[in-house]
Amino acid sequence: MRIPRFTIYAKESGVEISATEKRQAGKADEGRIALRFFRLASGSHQIRFVVEPWEAFELQRKILAVHAAPGKEGLTHKFDGGEGETVTKLFVEGYERNGKKGYAFSIQRNEESINVAAPQGEFLFAAEFLKQLSVAQSWVEQAER
Repeated sequence: MRIPRFTIYAKESGVEISATEKRQAGKADEGRIALRFFRLASGSHQIRFVVEPWEAFELQRKILAVHAAPGKEGLTHKFDGGEGETVTKLFVEGYERNGKKGYAFSIQRNEESINVAAPQGEFLFAAEFLKQLSVAQSWVEQAER
């Protein structure tokens, strides 16, 4: 089975964007998109952020917005687990420093954060990749009759 996947590597970190599925007992499987942030140091913690297809499309729109005009856009997920609420924030950013434009993806969960700088081409390719995955992963498995 082939799984669409695109990875951006920075000096000490990276983000992998790939197709995935949501599986729950007693419910139909559904398409999703996963963004996995990681540090390149061995044994480092990683943070996974799974979005619904419409959220991937919205993230693509936010990437294009911060590419057009410097700024920061984000998505927030809240999850109630056994140890209380966990809040994860995913950001895309376009900035200008010392006359040069830059782009980045970042994620924050509790006290941990991972920042991934991205060249313009990879930043824009990630937008297109998310757009394509948003359509490709808009599926729900049909229940057997």
